[in-house]
Amino acid sequence: MGTQEAGQRDGLGPTEAAKEERRREDLEGGFYDLDFAAHRCRRYHEKLTVFYGAWRNAFRVVTVLAGSSAFFVVVAEFQSLAVFITAFVGLWAILDIVWMPDKKHDLHNELCKRFIGLAAKIERAPRTEEALRELRAERLLIEQNEPPCKRLVDIEARNDELRARNFPPEMLAPLTSWQRTAGRYGSNWGLVRLEKWKAEQPRHS
Repeated sequence: MGTQEAGQRDGLGPTEAAKEERRREDLEGGFYDLDFAAHRCRRYHEKLTVFYGAWRNAFRVVTVLAGSSAFFVVVAEFQSLAVFITAFVGLWAILDIVWMPDKKHDLHNELCKRFIGLAAKIERAPRTEEALRELRAERLLIEQNEPPCKRLVDIEARNDELRARNFPPEMLAPLTSWQRTAGRYGSNWGLVRLEKWKAEQPRHS
């Protein structure tokens, strides 16, 4: 029987030692939760950095190839084909401007670096309530610059972090391959099923 339980059974309430033990456990739990959140966010932004980086490179390659093809087609006097290629390049450029994969890549890359920095500070920080408050405040300051969350990507990042910490497989959200792909485009397809799965799971410490 723990000290706190013994104190409660004799009607005197928890002892000072039990209170201190509980406070220390809450503090460690707070640091653990914050560390998990920082690494989950780092994984989330890392995934989107790679995603938008691939699209940014694709836009650049296609633009260069289409522009070069249009030049040679014009020189060869294939006017109808030149008009088609020129229109394609124009539409591709508009899509690039509207979707802005380069800017989104840079934003998520910067946020990934900031969460890595936060995770490093958590590792080095003394386990005190003041340090925990400061780190939580820093996390909020980082999050104020985040774009709207892509829920399925966030769940995938959570799964990756749980797996890295050797949690049992049954704690991983059952994402499908389609959800992992569509989530990067902002889809929330199947989220209701995941919410139902979460509600059916037992509480874990």
